[in-house]
Amino acid sequence: MTDTVRNEPADRRQKYPAGPVLLVTPWYRPLVGGVVEVADRLFRSLSASGVDTHLLVKEETARVGIQPDPHTENLWRFHIRSYVFNRLTVRAVAATIRYAPSTVRQIRRFLVERGVHTVLLIYPTGEVWPFWILRRLGCIRLIVSLHGNDTTHHVTNPAPYRWFFRHLLQSADVITVCGEGLAREVQTILQGPTPPIRLIPNCVDTRRFVPPMQDSVRTDSRPTFVHVSNFAPKKRTMDIVKAFAQPVIPRNSRLLMVGDGPDFEETKRCARELAVANRVEFVGSQTDVRPYLWQADVFVLASDDEGAPLALLEAMACGLPYVSTAWGAAAMLPPGECGLVVPPRAPEVLAAAMADMINDPERRHAMGARAQQRAEKDFGEESYLEAHLQLIQHLEQRDFLG
Repeated sequence: MTDTVRNEPADRRQKYPAGPVLLVTPWYRPLVGGVVEVADRLFRSLSASGVDTHLLVKEETARVGIQPDPHTENLWRFHIRSYVFNRLTVRAVAATIRYAPSTVRQIRRFLVERGVHTVLLIYPTGEVWPFWILRRLGCIRLIVSLHGNDTTHHVTNPAPYRWFFRHLLQSADVITVCGEGLAREVQTILQGPTPPIRLIPNCVDTRRFVPPMQDSVRTDSRPTFVHVSNFAPKKRTMDIVKAFAQPVIPRNSRLLMVGDGPDFEETKRCARELAVANRVEFVGSQTDVRPYLWQADVFVLASDDEGAPLALLEAMACGLPYVSTAWGAAAMLPPGECGLVVPPRAPEVLAAAMADMINDPERRHAMGARAQQRAEKDFGEESYLEAHLQLIQHLEQRDFLG
């Protein structure tokens, strides 16, 4: 076993020689969230596979230059002025013109010193404009990786940023999306020829997210629903509580609400007003959500806007069936195979599906078993890594740089 693990990176590197590679993300540890998980997973798995991988993270403070993280090798922090994409004023334009040449030179020097020609932008924001310029100058190969709000909220962004985002997409060598809906959004934004678009679904660590041990004992034997999110408005957490309060839901059931965020207090208030607060447990943000998944029977998601939610995959890997709106795995898999799909903003329909699941244990267990198998087979880290290695190798074999 030890020899296999030791030789695996070399074997994969021989199959997919790639790198060095730079990943760029707006968020990273100690923050939490889907983009953080994606960045961490790619950084960790590419590095472990033998690819010389660097991660550049947006820094909120106005420190000068690209600074190494004192705790993690090949992790860097940077601050880039991007005011012009938020408000098109004379002062913002002047600041951009003033700092643009030195910023581009600095990043170019950083890339040259590390031999990086391939850059992957994870959830691009306005701060990535130097990489757009470097791609236009033919200095790098550019992969733009889209994950949800970066694309679906395009029309609500300021006009200067919409202009930049459209041109960034047009300049990319490849665009990756975690869900089919995002591919359609890209085509709508560009309204014309688009770069190649690759669907690479999000993944889950199936060595960490596993079903509960057979001899494990639940602390509460009541039928249990669970929801995990950042309680953003798009998660529609109040719709979940409204559904749970419907008469069709068995009175002996409970609901675990895991996470924290903008709608946390309002969702708690909703539970009190609907007289179900004694059956809804708000446990707040958790560094490890597995114990709550292991205590549940059904995972519930009611979002009206998503890319490919990681929480859904984590629940599936733990052997939970789902009642979910059509995002990520719930949109990709056949209806009824691993769970039930419901429309957004329809608490009554959501409640009926939740009741169907909790009242049919045999069907629920079969769905949960299939969900765990699907998570391991179709959404594991290995296939996710291999898809990115193939993509990077394909780009490096093309003669972009002359």
